[in-house]
Amino acid sequence: MKICIAGLSASGKTTLAREIARELKIAHVQQTYKRHVKSDSELIKMTKSTSPKFIKDFDREIASKARGKDCVISTWYGPWIISDATLRVWLNVSEKERIRRKAKEKRKSIAYMTEYVRARDRTTQEQYKRAYGKAMDFDVFDIMLNMERVTKKEAVSIISMLALMRDKKRFE
Repeated sequence: MKICIAGLSASGKTTLAREIARELKIAHVQQTYKRHVKSDSELIKMTKSTSPKFIKDFDREIASKARGKDCVISTWYGPWIISDATLRVWLNVSEKERIRRKAKEKRKSIAYMTEYVRARDRTTQEQYKRAYGKAMDFDVFDIMLNMERVTKKEAVSIISMLALMRDKKRFE
C-alpha cells in the first residue's frame, strides 16, 4: 500500500501523512529541499535554480525510499513519481489559511508569509514544468480533500479507509 499526499505549501501534507502512517502502522516517506537550506529565502532561491537533473534525481530518491514497502509519501511530486500508488490525495487549503498557518509556525508576519507562500507555490510549479516539460496535471488524483471543511482526524479516517478498501486483496 502506497498513499501519496500532496498539496501546496503549508497545506498540511507532512502532518497528515504522519498521522495516517501512525494509524495504519506503516512508514512515512518524506523528503524536502528544506534539509539543504537554512532560511526561507534560500529555499525559494534553491527552488528557482535547481537543474532538471537535480529535480529528477531528488524524485528518484523518494521513489527509491518508497519501493517495496507500505508507506505514506508526503511530497509535492509524490503522486506523479510513485507509479504504483494505491491512493493519490490532494489537500486543498485556501491561500489565506496556508499563509496564516505558516505565519504562526514561523512566527513571522502575514505580509512576509504572503510573499513566501506565493513564491513557494509559483517556483515549485515552475520547477516541475522545467524538469518534466509540462504543468502539474491534477487528473492523477483519486481524491481531493478540502482541509478547511474536515478535521485532521476525519481526513485520516477518510484516507485510511479508502486506501484499505483499495488494498483489500491483502486481506482476502
